[in-house]
Amino acid sequence: MELTVSQARDHFSDAVNRAAFGGEITYVTRGRGRERAAAIVPAELVEAYEELLDREDGRTAQERLDDIREGRVRSVSAEDVGRDLGL
Repeated sequence: MELTVSQARDHFSDAVNRAAFGGEITYVTRGRGRERAAAIVPAELVEAYEELLDREDGRTAQERLDDIREGRVRSVSAEDVGRDLGL
């Protein structure tokens, strides 16, 4: 479903209930082109997305640590960076 910003304002409670209890996503549009600007989504969907991002961030961090430990990249301390930048 899509609603303009003003429609979403007027029907916000309904859109939230449809998301919470029916799993429905409501896109909020704006402008003459009615471009999607936001969405009202089930909280579980956002929580799953955030968990996915956290896992990806953890995987990336582990890869970077492995790169440093195995000598594929060189790390630089924050103090060295600050000194080089004159901070």
